Amino acid sequence: MGLFFVLLFAFAMPVYGGEDISRISAEELKGMLGSAELVLLDARTDKDWEKSDSKIVGAVRIDPSNVNSWADNYGKDQRIIIYCA
Repeated sequence: MGLFFVLLFAFAMPVYGGEDISRISAEELKGMLGSAELVLLDARTDKDWEKSDSKIVGAVRIDPSNVNSWADNYGKDQRIIIYCA
């Protein structure tokens, strides 16, 4: 539950399509969890991720500085949520 408060700073960002980045609330994300089209990406630094005891089950760790290494893994029909806090 505590991590959901951190996710107030989560972003909804489509990998393709050039749409604007928008913020979502923790409650909005909570309602999306379990959805087949949702992809949850954890963009925290290695140091922050390793020292954190709060991780969202099912989130995939990515390197935000190397978008080309992971962007093609997700489809245009998926909702991409990237969080880093």
